[in-house]
Amino acid sequence: MNNKFFIIFCLLFCSLQVMAQNKPLLTLEQCYALAATNSPMAQQKALTITAGNLAEKNQNLKWLPQVDLNAQATYQSEVTSFPVKLPGVTVDELSKDQYKGTLEIVQPIYDGGLISRQKKLQQIITGIENQKVEVDLYQLRSKVNSYFFTALLMEENTALMNIVKEDLNNNIKKVSAQVANGIATNSQVDVLQAELLKASQKIVEFNAVKKGAVQMLEILTGTAIAENTSFIRPSGAADVAEVTSVRPELKLFDFQKQQFQQQSKLISARTNPKFSLFTNGGYGRPGLNQLKNEFQWFYMGGVKLSIPIMSHFTKQKEKNLVKIQEQIVDIQKENFLNSNRQLLVQQKNEVEKYRQLVATDAEIVLLRKKIKKNASFKLENGIITSTDYIIELNAENQSMLNQKLHEIQWLQAQYNYQLILGK
Repeated sequence: MNNKFFIIFCLLFCSLQVMAQNKPLLTLEQCYALAATNSPMAQQKALTITAGNLAEKNQNLKWLPQVDLNAQATYQSEVTSFPVKLPGVTVDELSKDQYKGTLEIVQPIYDGGLISRQKKLQQIITGIENQKVEVDLYQLRSKVNSYFFTALLMEENTALMNIVKEDLNNNIKKVSAQVANGIATNSQVDVLQAELLKASQKIVEFNAVKKGAVQMLEILTGTAIAENTSFIRPSGAADVAEVTSVRPELKLFDFQKQQFQQQSKLISARTNPKFSLFTNGGYGRPGLNQLKNEFQWFYMGGVKLSIPIMSHFTKQKEKNLVKIQEQIVDIQKENFLNSNRQLLVQQKNEVEKYRQLVATDAEIVLLRKKIKKNASFKLENGIITSTDYIIELNAENQSMLNQKLHEIQWLQAQYNYQLILGK
């Protein structure tokens, strides 16, 4: 018979082990990754890259021959004619209605660096749009932190309340035995039963708060989170002594400054001389021979030099305007860094506060456990009433809840510090 019970116990233990192994686990880092992947902004980033590549390819097309097809029909009040008539020479008078259709091909040879500057500017603009998405995606981590640590706290609080219920059930059995022996009254059992119901109510409250946090996480991550999912407590963030910020906003400021610097170079490129080959051919009346009043084919070709004179007069003013915009970005970046440093100081104080609270909580819990254990012994021996025991039980329970709360708040404060830092 003993062997039979031993085999059943082993089978039950193995089953519990398998169930524990199959229990889904969820980490904070997994939530970060899922939220970033699920966000519509991730799709926006892919579209921005595609659009940037297409715009850059369009810039390359400017090196291809530029082809224009033109047609015109005109009527003029006067035409060119000889003022005198020569003996034996007849010159037909030109028609006042004239027609021309042409095909013009221009092949750029040297553009003064304009196309290369435009391509570089387009790359920077694409980088700016991508970095804006990175900034928005990074902000999601703050929401993930809030919901994840709330769910984690409620899960650990529920585990604590289950321990409290187990303790109450044990004492209900003991006091019920005392009632049966005439040592205690039924009212003492009722007090313990009422406290057991209150503990069950707290579990309902904890589960409701956890459910809300989990539902928010499901929306952020786009992933269904099983009801029995266990939230893994993070091991803790890096040392909060580090103050060098690497926030994605700083990279965005750098991109914006590069944009204005590149715009300044583009302004200079527009004033450079430009060379191109061209050919122009067509059909019309008159053709290149203005004295021949009939439709004819014609063409011409050559080298073209273009020097944008007026651009030199506006070049410096445009550069000054771009320089001011660049200085504005520098000021915005410095203002962001100042605000970020203030947030880091505040958050560092929060981390230190919760660290000290957690250190004290351990001593408080240890003392409260001793006091409750002594009260449990007195209750068992009829020295105190159930009401007296409940007071010490609640004090122990509250100290443990405070300990869990401060531990989670300490962890969240550390991760919030890293979030402000940009890690």
